[in-house]
Amino acid sequence: MQREFRALGPRDVLLTIAALALAWTAPPAFAQEGAKAWTPPPPAEMPDKFDWVQVPSGEWLGGEVKVMYEGKLEFDSDEVGIIKIDWEDIVEMRSARVLEVRPEIGESATGKVFIKDQKVSIIGDTTVVFDQGEVLAMTAGIPRERNFWSGEVSGSANYQSGNTDKETFNARMFAQRRTVEQAMIFEYIGNYDETENTETENNHRLTGDWARYITNRWFWTPVTAEYFKDKFQNIEHRTTLGTGIGYEIIDTSETTWRVSGGPAYTKTWFEEVPAGESDSEDSFALQGKTRLDHELTDDIDVWWDYRLLWANEDTGGYTHRMELGTS
Repeated sequence: MQREFRALGPRDVLLTIAALALAWTAPPAFAQEGAKAWTPPPPAEMPDKFDWVQVPSGEWLGGEVKVMYEGKLEFDSDEVGIIKIDWEDIVEMRSARVLEVRPEIGESATGKVFIKDQKVSIIGDTTVVFDQGEVLAMTAGIPRERNFWSGEVSGSANYQSGNTDKETFNARMFAQRRTVEQAMIFEYIGNYDETENTETENNHRLTGDWARYITNRWFWTPVTAEYFKDKFQNIEHRTTLGTGIGYEIIDTSETTWRVSGGPAYTKTWFEEVPAGESDSEDSFALQGKTRLDHELTDDIDVWWDYRLLWANEDTGGYTHRMELGTS
């Protein structure tokens, strides 16, 4: 068999190049006119393993909702770690876990959360629906009493014998009950020192604060109380009761900073008084306080606490204390 071959002319070369270019740039069959861009399917309506959040780009993040406060949702993803997303940027959310949701007005609701079209549905024994813009806070977990409490206890002791006999004891206890609507804080600090069988320090302080939130930042304290005892300041007992209003400057999962103040009533019983004088004095007063707690790392916390009390001279006048510590 014989085959004939002919040389390609300029016209044939141009036609061949045009055909190759057209084949290279032509869209594939699935992207023809009328076809839609592919997007991954959304997670199950109500998942049972991960919480899912969709952001404006259309991406879905799987992980755990930590908290929503001050317009930020903290979300823990195994792939990217803890991230903060603006609450208004949440397009959809479907939680596998139970969350507690606090609105601006009305009672909090507990259940699995489904967000779509700016509506927040809390699915529990009954379904409650809020507008997304009405939600002030969101925390994870069923609201059991034990889940509201956190605290720490620390102490130290030193015993020295020899040329000088000395005993020193220090103790600190801190407990907090926190919900999306209120917070109760209790703290005890005690110090004792004895040198050569003689006391050189012996003081104890117990404080309690109860705060109820008015908005996501403003709160009022129906009751704040303090008990103090220090024989070396000639104070057998001193009690202070007060009320006031406060403001949370910062409140995130890592940092909390609040200030508050208001009127108070204080009474002091003295260890020793001159003959013929009363062993106690009382007066109205003004009090102010601020506290900063910050989580430096997963294992190290730092706090700063400052309090002042301005009463009349007979009950102690202007007194203040500051505490700075790490744990």
